[in-house]
Parts: sequence; C-alpha cells; structure tokens
Amino acid sequence: QQRFEATFGLAGKGFAAPQQRFAQAALSEVLGSIGYFHGHSLVQAAPGERAVPGAEAALFTAVPSRSFFPRGFLWDEGFHQLLVARWDPALSREVVAHWLDLMNAEGWIPREQILGDEARAK
Repeated sequence: QQRFEATFGLAGKGFAAPQQRFAQAALSEVLGSIGYFHGHSLVQAAPGERAVPGAEAALFTAVPSRSFFPRGFLWDEGFHQLLVARWDPALSREVVAHWLDLMNAEGWIPREQILGDEARAK
C-alpha cells in the first residue's frame, strides 16, 4: 500500500479508501494477467488460403482475460503498459521488447498473437 501510494498518490489526491482499493485491485488484475506464451501462430497469406503454422515465437504479455482470451493483443498492450510502466518500468520494457521482437522484415507486428495450445484452445 505504501508503494502504491508513493507511485500513484491517490490518497494525496483526495480519493476515498474504497476508490483506492478499487485502483489497487485493478493494478493487481493487470499484473496478474501477464503471462508467457510460446508456440506457432497460424498465418493465412491470402483470403481463402489455408492457414499454416508461422515461425516459432515467444511473447511475454498482459492479456485481457486469461480464461477467455489467452493471447496477446497489440492494441490492448499499449493500454496495459500505461499502468504497468508507472508501477514497474523494467517489467514494462520487457513486455514491449517482446512485442518488438515479433516485428517482421516489413515492420509489421500482427495485432493478435495466438501462440501455443492454450491460446489456440480459445
């Protein structure tokens, strides 16, 4: 709680105790959603073509919901990292570095990463 207050200063900004607990729970949920995924995404070169396994990849990322969406979403990750970077900048850099490692030769990062059996099952 001391680190949370030192980082975000909610009590000092006049937020009531229930609001502070809610914010702490939100941070906890985001940090708890970070996972490591590894495997092959399925890649479809053109509409109507059969998807084939892409290159083996790894991704350390926060996910919107581990039970329903166990995969990384690039757009969401930007929002996750706005919060995580305030709490633990080194952790945030690690997550962003993993996403940048997925960039292909044309500079494209797929918006969704479905790596491995867990992610593909959903």
